[in-house]
Amino acid sequence: MPFRMAVALCMILGAELARAQDVFPLSEDPGLKALVEEALERSPVVRRAQLQAAAARERVAQAEALPDPTLSLGYEYGGRGLEPGADDDTGARVAVSQPLPGSGKRRLAAAVAEKDAARLDHAVARARLSLVYGLRLAYAQLLLAGENLALLDEQERAVRDIEELTRTRYGVGLAEQADVLRAQAELARLVQMRAHEEGLRVSAVATLNRLAARPAGAGVTPTVRLRDLDPSATRVPSLEDVVRLSNGLSPDVEAGLAQVERAEASLAAARRETKPDFVASASYLNRGSTPGRFSLDLGIVLPLHKSKRQERKVAEATALLKAEQADCEAMMLEVRAVAERSRADLEAAVRESAAYAGGVLAADALATESALAGFRAGRQPFVAVLDAQRAWDQDRARHAELLYHVLRHSARLDAWLAEE
Repeated sequence: MPFRMAVALCMILGAELARAQDVFPLSEDPGLKALVEEALERSPVVRRAQLQAAAARERVAQAEALPDPTLSLGYEYGGRGLEPGADDDTGARVAVSQPLPGSGKRRLAAAVAEKDAARLDHAVARARLSLVYGLRLAYAQLLLAGENLALLDEQERAVRDIEELTRTRYGVGLAEQADVLRAQAELARLVQMRAHEEGLRVSAVATLNRLAARPAGAGVTPTVRLRDLDPSATRVPSLEDVVRLSNGLSPDVEAGLAQVERAEASLAAARRETKPDFVASASYLNRGSTPGRFSLDLGIVLPLHKSKRQERKVAEATALLKAEQADCEAMMLEVRAVAERSRADLEAAVRESAAYAGGVLAADALATESALAGFRAGRQPFVAVLDAQRAWDQDRARHAELLYHVLRHSARLDAWLAEE
């Protein structure tokens, strides 16, 4: 009882926070929402989980049904002749027998099947959440690749301007040939980086198409840019909320609880097995011209070997119940730990990205502009311009990566905590 009460309390506390739970900044983005809706409708993974749950529901009625009766046909010979009626015991016989499980056994069997179905219902929720997480992650990867490609465009324009200025200064003897070659090498490096990011963009689109069950090569055009994401607007739940939500809304925890309830029903069914079952049978003997003979029997299946069978089954079910309780507790701890880590990672990404946007990038831009002005005036060497430009480019790429991590960790947090 303490175990079930603790889980029930967690679920009640988690339900109070359910509506405010979704922290993914782009959850209302129209492009992503359309992809999610399409994927949830067409995904074979979700459809498989739904069909498995539907199949489990069909097993509930089967478990509660009576065992099938047995119909048997035969011929009895009394010893005086083969013709029906040659004596009182000669004739064609038809018999029907019906096993009758003891009181409550069918109900408990149905309860076990019902808990199996409930567990698979939670598996459907997990499949849907995992699909949404995969879509959000791939969408974030697509945004990151697009942002990096846009940064490469800007870098290429800036380096070309620097290369042209260096070439001009070299022509009048104010720069070294090595400076021109280094600028050209920087342009060649950008070509390699572009090929890498293009590959990442294609990979992200392929993942989105796979998850949404779309045709190969179908295009995905984001409706937002990563740089437009405001990390300060991202809601980071408190640690207290995360702990409550982790054990109150996770379908993994709910599936574990359903498995515990199934083990409890199995234990109750095993205890009921120590009670006897019954068998009802009826037979009719056709003796030709002699009146037929009808018999009705009621048998009882005695659990005479319960010390070796039924009691061992009870012991087995008891051990399995304790194992399922331990497994559910372990799942609760795992979900909580993953949620706590995701929350910590999300908070760190939000803070770091805000720090970059508020100070680092602005300082980099001023440093680059100052170095370029000094180079034009002959006060700064070429290497200072290139180093300043590279530092700015690297910090902008790092900022884009941090924004991606905001999306990634918030999506992961939702995937472990949400309930649809």
